[in-house]
Amino acid sequence: MNPLLSRLADKENRWLVVGSAAALILILYGLVWVPFDSKVRQLKRSVSQQQQMADWMLQQSREVRRLRKRVRSDTAVSGKQSLLAHTDQTAKHAGLGSAIKRVEPEGQDKVRIRMDQAVFDDLIAWLEKLQRRNRIHIARITIDRLEIPGRVDARLTLEKSP
Repeated sequence: MNPLLSRLADKENRWLVVGSAAALILILYGLVWVPFDSKVRQLKRSVSQQQQMADWMLQQSREVRRLRKRVRSDTAVSGKQSLLAHTDQTAKHAGLGSAIKRVEPEGQDKVRIRMDQAVFDDLIAWLEKLQRRNRIHIARITIDRLEIPGRVDARLTLEKSP
C-alpha cells in the first residue's frame, strides 16, 4: 500500500476518495458531458433547419414541375407540328379563327397569313405570345385599319427564329 495513504486515518482516506471521485466527476462533466450535450443541441437545431430547407426545396420542385408542364403545353413549334399548323392552331386558340382567310406556307420556315376583320388587340397579343413563347417572329406585316373600331385587316409573314 502507498506509504502516504497508510499514514492517513480511515476517515481521511474516505474523504480523499470521495473528494477525488467528486473532482473526477466534475472534470468528466465539464470536459465530456457539457461539450457532448452542446454538440447534440447544435445538431438538433441543424437538423431542424435542414428539414425546413428540404421541405421548402420540395415545394419549389413541385412548382418547377408545374411550370414546366405549363410551358411544355405552350412551347415552341415542335418537330411533330409544322409552322403552318402551329400558327393556324394558336391563332384559333387566340380567338382569331373567324378572321383567318388564308394560311399558306412560304418555304419550310415561313408562313403567310391573311386575316380580315381581326380584333387588333387579339392579333397583337397572339403575335407577342408567338414571339415570346414559340420563337416565331414577324418577317413582314401590313395592317389596315377598318371603319369598325378595334378591327383590322392584316397580311403577315411569320418565320421561325433560328
